[in-house]
Amino acid sequence: MTLADLVAAELGTLVEPDRTARRAARGPAPDDHPAADPRDARLAALERTVAQLEHALAARVATERAIGVLAERHGTTPRCAFELLRGEARSQGRPVPELAHEVLDSLEVTQDPVATDLPRPPAPRPAPPRPAAPRPAASADVRTRARTDRRAAVEGRS
Repeated sequence: MTLADLVAAELGTLVEPDRTARRAARGPAPDDHPAADPRDARLAALERTVAQLEHALAARVATERAIGVLAERHGTTPRCAFELLRGEARSQGRPVPELAHEVLDSLEVTQDPVATDLPRPPAPRPAPPRPAAPRPAASADVRTRARTDRRAAVEGRS
């Protein structure tokens, strides 16, 4: 159960928007004349905003559920599941909530938790190799000793 479900239950509204809510969210019909009283216009604007928010909340609930289903089916993170859902919706030229409803409808049809119409997401890329740790610089004593040994070797050969 999501926050949207709890809010909808508390307000006594539907989780999914009905046709009336969708029409109200679009705004007044073109043949409607603006009200003479500015308070009526303000009230109409507020009612329209409430309808838009209710519609957006209901669409988001379905999308979040579908993301959870896809994440569980594919064994991925919710972020990766959302990218998968969004990418598939874009490639089909459809809204994300519409495709989300199809994913949720497939829960009722299929009993196989791995089956889905959406392609599997690409495997995560392996992390790039870490650079080798820098070698510690030789101490001054070691460098001095190496120079002395080289000089002695050069002088001994001459």
